[in-house]
Amino acid sequence: MSEAPGTPITHPAHAPPSSPGERVPPCILLVDDIPANLRVLYESLNGRDYRLLVANGGAQALDIARRAHPDLMLLDIMMPDMDGFEVCGRLKADCETADIAVIFLSALDDATDKIHGLELGAVDYVTKPFHPDEVAARVDAHCKILRLERELAQRNRQLELVRDRILNSMVEGVVGLDAEGRVSFVNPAAERILGLDAQRILTRELGDWEPARLRETAARVLVEQREASMDELELPRGDGSSIPVELRAAPVSDPAYPAGVVLVLRDLSERRRVEATLNRTNDELTRSHRELRVAQMQLVQAAKLESVGRLAAGVAHEVKNPLAIVQLGLDYLEQVTAFDEISREVLQDMQHALSRADTVVRGLLDFSRERGLDLKPCAINDAIAQSLQLVRHELTQRNIDVLTNLAGDIPERPFDTDKLQQVFLNLFMNAMHAMERDGTLVIRSDCASVAADQIGPHAADAGFLPGDRLIRIAIEDTGPGIEPKDLGRLFDPYFTTKRQGEGTGLGLSVTRNIVTLHAGSIDLANLPQGGARALLLFQPQAASADNPAGAASPLFRNTARRQA
Repeated sequence: MSEAPGTPITHPAHAPPSSPGERVPPCILLVDDIPANLRVLYESLNGRDYRLLVANGGAQALDIARRAHPDLMLLDIMMPDMDGFEVCGRLKADCETADIAVIFLSALDDATDKIHGLELGAVDYVTKPFHPDEVAARVDAHCKILRLERELAQRNRQLELVRDRILNSMVEGVVGLDAEGRVSFVNPAAERILGLDAQRILTRELGDWEPARLRETAARVLVEQREASMDELELPRGDGSSIPVELRAAPVSDPAYPAGVVLVLRDLSERRRVEATLNRTNDELTRSHRELRVAQMQLVQAAKLESVGRLAAGVAHEVKNPLAIVQLGLDYLEQVTAFDEISREVLQDMQHALSRADTVVRGLLDFSRERGLDLKPCAINDAIAQSLQLVRHELTQRNIDVLTNLAGDIPERPFDTDKLQQVFLNLFMNAMHAMERDGTLVIRSDCASVAADQIGPHAADAGFLPGDRLIRIAIEDTGPGIEPKDLGRLFDPYFTTKRQGEGTGLGLSVTRNIVTLHAGSIDLANLPQGGARALLLFQPQAASADNPAGAASPLFRNTARRQA
């Protein structure tokens, strides 16, 4: 829509686009106090894609500019009421009209005037008399420039919005420092990481940051204009705590922004928590795997022992009857036959061999036989004394001294007395065989709190802990001790350290089974001064009604203890 030259314009305005995609033609205000000049300008631009407005003086031009806000003003310098320089100065001083482009029109061709006009903010200068095509070309060029500048400004605004959305949505903290080291911007994640609001962060300078490594890194990036990073550092927070972060510092290389440094802070707290959880889980899995392997080995061993037990029972029953017949035959021959000295020695050797075979068979039967306990209140010191009487003769023959220190305050508790004496006999015999001759057998008993160094592998499996008040029986010898490589195998069935033919390898295995049936433990260890010690531990109270024999597997007792 065009206006006729000289027509007063009281309500000029941009016509809004009929649809969002329609382009609004540029609006151009023509200002000159001479109607002829206005007509020439008007005719030069009429018919082109412009909206034309006219004013015949400086005051009217300012009024139209404030109301219509044209894109471009062709402004005459020499006007009677207000010259063009003053009009341009007032336009640029008003924030609402400062972005209107101004092209000066003047018959003056002095360089000083041109420079003055450009200093005031004009974009071009057209000398009168002007050629219509030149005016049209200059207006067209500046309208294109204005359009491109506005499109660029709009894109920049859009990019800034996108940047702000990205910064606000980032989980990493972003802090911008200017060339002087002052904080210029900060995102919400940085507020959370630092424990400070944005206003307090924006008051910081480079010297305010802690730790010193962060200050030094930021300063180095400012000077060297190279990226730098630190895998981990502890950053103080506003509440006095600290937070582990990963730091990346990069110089601002975009010419559209002032020089400075961007600090990117990544919170490592969650990663640390995850790593700690993973480590705990891994430790638990490792421990569970180890316990599972132990349980599997115990199950395999139990299955093997069950098979061996059944085999031993079958073999023992099959062998025992022939042995009984042979024994009867030897007894008969001894009664009805007169033997010379050599024949009698042969007969005695046969009797010894037969007795040993019977001992092996009975050991196999004891090992394999599943029998209940005959539990009755028993004084453990009495069982020790009775067992010592049974081996007193052999102790005397071997010249072995016996030292006893039996406490009198040990409470009675249910035991199978026969089986308990079998335990002590086995241990006394093993001690004597280890010393052979001229040694000392030491026997101690009491009821007291056990120390940590007295909790051996079997005691730990039985669920005993340091500080538990338990019945303790220690049987010590002055022999050569136990080979370290044999310590873990002494309770295995059929394992023996004696010479071939001197032991069955069942004594200690049967002993441990009996102790376990009484909910106790037995562990063997070497003494610092030489010799070995067997340490037996029992609960001082009676077994529970639910488990009168105390025969639960140590593995399952440990599992129940952990669950509790």
